[in-house]
Amino acid sequence: MDESKRSFKEALDYRIAVRRFESAFEACDRLVEEDRELLLRQIAERALGSLPNPTPQKQKTVEIVGIEIKHS
Repeated sequence: MDESKRSFKEALDYRIAVRRFESAFEACDRLVEEDRELLLRQIAERALGSLPNPTPQKQKTVEIVGIEIKHS
């Protein structure tokens, strides 16, 4: 397959995938809240699992170094 046909096919595949996601999210908006949350969590898990090298999220810690009070 030459480069122009492959590029067209890849672009078409991408557009089809985007449209399917749009349709899924539109359908998700019509679900009751519990089902919508469950579906969105499943989508998120699959999306994270599909990343090439998912990086674990690091928890950030907060350190309070002092409090400054300004009088006007």
